[in-house]
Amino acid sequence: MSVFPADALLDKTLWALMGLITLFLFLGAVVLFALLVRQKRYRKLWAVLPVILPSYFLYQCICTYTALANSPAAVSLVTWFAGLPGWLVLLTCMLLGLAEGLLFRSVSIYKKNRITPMSVKEATDSLPMGICAYLPGGQIVMTNRAMEDFCLKAAGNVLSDGEAFAETLRSGSLQTDCKAVMLGETPVIVLADDTAWALSEEILSDEKEKTRILRVSDITETYQKTLALRSIQEKVSSLNRRLAKANREIVDLTAAQEVLNAKIKIHDELGSNLLSIRRYLQSGGSKEERAEIVGRLRRNLTFLKGEPEVPADEYDLMMETAARLGVQITVTGKLPQTEPHKRILATAMHECLTNMLRHAGGDELRITITEENRKLMAVFANNGEQPDGEIREKGGLASLRALTEQGGGTMTIRSTPSFAILLELPKEVENAL
Repeated sequence: MSVFPADALLDKTLWALMGLITLFLFLGAVVLFALLVRQKRYRKLWAVLPVILPSYFLYQCICTYTALANSPAAVSLVTWFAGLPGWLVLLTCMLLGLAEGLLFRSVSIYKKNRITPMSVKEATDSLPMGICAYLPGGQIVMTNRAMEDFCLKAAGNVLSDGEAFAETLRSGSLQTDCKAVMLGETPVIVLADDTAWALSEEILSDEKEKTRILRVSDITETYQKTLALRSIQEKVSSLNRRLAKANREIVDLTAAQEVLNAKIKIHDELGSNLLSIRRYLQSGGSKEERAEIVGRLRRNLTFLKGEPEVPADEYDLMMETAARLGVQITVTGKLPQTEPHKRILATAMHECLTNMLRHAGGDELRITITEENRKLMAVFANNGEQPDGEIREKGGLASLRALTEQGGGTMTIRSTPSFAILLELPKEVENAL
């Protein structure tokens, strides 16, 4: 049997090449058989047998025919094989190769379209978060590469017992340079390389054996920003305390200055009162005039009797100052006692009292406190003269607006139908200046 009878060397080379081809066909068929067994596709094994047996038979025949191998068991078959035309052998090899290629394609498509334990493992290994599933007692069902690396860095050993590893993380018994902290209600493990991992656990209760899922997620960026924010908050809190102290000192100094100004004014009025008494005594007067003079003198003398102790509470300080100045403060509702609301309202009382005495000439300051939609509403009004035009914010009013906005609130000045200052503050304020 010859493919190229005219050229013996070419004919022999071609048969040697076909021997190698049939060998590869046989080995490929064996690999296909193993892959189908691994995929548990036992019904497909019959499709591999027509490839394994002919490829092995052709390999033996070609090797014996070309004297590359000597298999006595195949001598009788080789005698029959030698009588076949060469083109038929080539065609058989091509058909076997085509059949084997189709089988490999079927195995590849099946692998891509089916979820296998290995595909699940490969998918979880590609995740940036660590996952470990284990049964009660610590037997690990599944873990990924990220969790294995995390276990080595945090606990210093290989992940072999899920329950023991979870207990290590809960108790904080970590490597020397690692630490366990709380970020809100979330436990966080900070490794030696300063990466932060959020820890979470879950129990799958819909199974007979309750599988526990342990997860760690990289939150390094969030953790670093949280630390920076806490540092800023500490600085802001310190500044708040300093500003509160300074504000109380300003209120005390301003109140003392107002009292001093009132004393000077009353001192000046005493001279006027003495003149009024002199005129009353010289020319005579009615009982009403006499009662008015007596009342004015009593108020002035009461105020000048002494320097009472300044109360510690800002509201009490404003009430006492107003009483000394002959002003009545009427409060409807409940004044807030928490900061920064108390500081803002005390400052507003002081500013409204000062402006009323200087510009409006009133003797009653009305304060209305209400709460609605998680907001605190405060309205300041008086019985003095109404302003002629638009109010220009400067000095105390500008400072009051800034303090209100720092506390997360808003300030509105109303000119019509009557003058009033409206403050709107959130009931809960964090780190407000």
